[in-house]
Amino acid sequence: MKLLLFDIDGTLVRGAPPVHRQALCDAAREVFGAQLAPAEFGQTAGMTDSAIARRELRSVGVPDAEITAGLAAFSTAAAEAYDRLAPDDLSAYHTPHAVSALVWLRAGGATLGLVTGNIERIAWRKLSAAGLASFFTLDTPGASVSAPRWIGGFGDQAEDRNALPPLALAHAERALGVMPQPRDTWVIGDTPADISCGAAHDLRTVAVATGPIHSLAELRACGPDLALADLGELPAAILED
Repeated sequence: MKLLLFDIDGTLVRGAPPVHRQALCDAAREVFGAQLAPAEFGQTAGMTDSAIARRELRSVGVPDAEITAGLAAFSTAAAEAYDRLAPDDLSAYHTPHAVSALVWLRAGGATLGLVTGNIERIAWRKLSAAGLASFFTLDTPGASVSAPRWIGGFGDQAEDRNALPPLALAHAERALGVMPQPRDTWVIGDTPADISCGAAHDLRTVAVATGPIHSLAELRACGPDLALADLGELPAAILED
């Protein structure tokens, strides 16, 4: 069994309206009474939403202990804000060959999951609006109602991105009844953080230069197992491995 764990922003979807950042700002105001502005965020590529929240809230003087205590409520508020703000159709923002790659991978028998810094509800809403959610929804006849509906590690489950792959693997074991082997598990993303979080657990890594920040040469220098210009080359590289 091959398990492919995808990042979302910059890997599957790029250039969408900046409502995700606005949702984090709205949640910061609601939960912490803090005023944040999307345009004043620092670089966020590769970070989890929880880590972004902590960094930005610290910058306006919110104490760490207060941030920690409020992160769960913050994630809920951010997801609700994103639901209100996000367009219903994000299909115009696919990265090159994203849909065709997912079609070929599913047809070739690969299991698809997520390792994303997005809050889980935001990830699902974003993929649904982009028309990509069905590729990641598990169809496991006979599974219990408590089994995961998809495989993933999300940015409201851990601040450290390196902690997300084990969460996704635990989901996979619960959903599929078997723990995927490291050699057959790939983490796919557009930033050095995607590469390092997979490598930290001896998983295989694919860097794709589809994001707004890192070039193919920069990503290749991080030592992924594969470095690709876009997702168009991914199915052949994975399925023939």
